[in-house]
Amino acid sequence: MEAEPPLARKKCRPHTIRKVMKMESSYTAAPYLFQISSYDISRLLPQVSKALETRSEHLSRERYPKMWRSIDRLPSPSRGAKRSRLRTRLFSILCLAAGVILVVPGLMEPKELLVPLVAGAAAVVLGASGLWRTRKNREKPFDRSARLLLEGKDQTPENPAPVVSFSDQGMTFSEKDKTEFVPYSDFESAWETEDTLLLVFGQRVTLLQKRDLVQGDFSGLSRLLAEKVAAYQRMD
Repeated sequence: MEAEPPLARKKCRPHTIRKVMKMESSYTAAPYLFQISSYDISRLLPQVSKALETRSEHLSRERYPKMWRSIDRLPSPSRGAKRSRLRTRLFSILCLAAGVILVVPGLMEPKELLVPLVAGAAAVVLGASGLWRTRKNREKPFDRSARLLLEGKDQTPENPAPVVSFSDQGMTFSEKDKTEFVPYSDFESAWETEDTLLLVFGQRVTLLQKRDLVQGDFSGLSRLLAEKVAAYQRMD
């Protein structure tokens, strides 16, 4: 385990670190310490959404291994899905164009051109709905859950800022006068993204930013969690 560097060189306040060290004295000194800051929600949202989606698939694979073995044998649908989306968009554009051509004269002579008017209106609706379904920026399945998890985290934390530390035995939360220790045996999984670390234990989820690590190095923490947590995955 890496030697602890002098506290004076760290960004966090010395009295906050001493407080956390004292709380963990019954376990071991915490070599990894996060001091919570505000979160960049727009940047982190897609990463957290992907992590939650990957966790969901992981749990599904554990519960239904036979089904997933069959799914994994199927050819990848990504290329076919892209072609299908492109065909749908082209068809939708054609429907919109045809609908406009039929609707305009129908509106001018609705009694005489009722059938073209109805057909044109239907084509416009069909085309618009097709384009809406294939839009690139539509919300992904786990975006809503990720947004709920990140809600309010863009605010600057109160002083002193909450602290999360990791030792050989587990994780410790410290916020004002409240502390909580979570042993690694309580962890379900941990998911590392480009900028975050998502931890699942019990019925709870904790999200940490890598940039908030003010003591220890993340590669060492990653190795520790991979050893201690049943399911730990680095995501590309």
